[in-house]
Amino acid sequence: MASSLHGYPKVWVRQAVVKEIKGGHPWVFSKAIEKQEPIADGGLCHIYYQNTFLATGYYNSRSDIRIRILSRRQSFIDQNFWQSRLSELLQQKKRWLSNTNAFRWVFGESDGLPGLVIDVYDRYVVLQIHTLGMEKQKEMIVRAICETFSPLGIYEKSDLSVREKEGLRRYEGLLEGELPDEILIQENEFRFWVNIKEGQKTGFFLDQRENRKAILPFCEGQTVLNCFCYTGAFSVYAAKKASKVISVDVSQKALELARKNFAVNGLGLQEHEFIEADVFEFLPTFPKGEAQVIILDPPALAKNRLQRQKAQNAYLTLNAKAVEKLPDYGILISSSCTTHVDHESFLNILQQAAQKNHCHLKLLEARYQPFDHSYNLSFPQGRYLKFFILQKWPFS
Repeated sequence: MASSLHGYPKVWVRQAVVKEIKGGHPWVFSKAIEKQEPIADGGLCHIYYQNTFLATGYYNSRSDIRIRILSRRQSFIDQNFWQSRLSELLQQKKRWLSNTNAFRWVFGESDGLPGLVIDVYDRYVVLQIHTLGMEKQKEMIVRAICETFSPLGIYEKSDLSVREKEGLRRYEGLLEGELPDEILIQENEFRFWVNIKEGQKTGFFLDQRENRKAILPFCEGQTVLNCFCYTGAFSVYAAKKASKVISVDVSQKALELARKNFAVNGLGLQEHEFIEADVFEFLPTFPKGEAQVIILDPPALAKNRLQRQKAQNAYLTLNAKAVEKLPDYGILISSSCTTHVDHESFLNILQQAAQKNHCHLKLLEARYQPFDHSYNLSFPQGRYLKFFILQKWPFS
């Protein structure tokens, strides 16, 4: 068989998936493939249905997601492609940036670049590569980042278990320039120190930027308990309005940086508490009514579908205990970043938490991902963040 345009091998898919591909879904599963020309793992290919071209993507026989789509044009994936795509994304993301210098530049499939995440922290860039196909494009990606953004440093933080399924080893290291131990970023009216090398994800939870701002009215004059506080982002926002903030995390290093973030924002440490503890052990011992606002923002509790039930049980345990500890009319701020627990399932968990405590939970505000983490409607898997502000009401 002759190879297609640009020398890329052809893959023919079954009719059943043509509508999905044309509709914008970025994945082609192994069962959808009817026949193909020889393709090296990580190699580029063109997708066809019979004689009709559908898309350009990259291939990996190790994965059930056999092809991930990069373009719905017969594109040549070269330096010009990367330069154009990254420039377009940067321009669009910056359109709505307001009072922050830290944001997500590339959000994988949702930004048309599956397997790639790029975050910006001031003049520094953090790169995550999840797939073999994207790994093979890394040199051009780094060059495009340099030409488009001129960063002071590019750091790769691809210490991800998913890479092993792709036939890749985990990797972390400096790719270009330099990276200080801590970077000071601006977010709304606050500033935060970020430790990219030691921090979770790419160093900071950028996706909660607008949700942190949303909690301010509910913290006015209250005692706030922030569970899983990490480096204190929600705590800093809360402390702007609250009479007292109690920040709990299992990591001593995270709490040290939380204290530093309080200091850089001019917030006193004496009136606030920082407690090193496992939240699952701490929350049952917390006195009922001591906090009028409780924030639950745990890390992802399910890394795959097999862990979904375990995650749901953990969310129920946490939220039921938090509701128990709140006084009547207290505020529960509860979030989930677990992809495998969807919107309706999480709301059901919150309702079960209310039932266990013989009370109502009134939904005051529902929020999701900010614009720099936006997802395509054709790819609902990109919708992962759930954020709810609720009030505890007694049964009448």
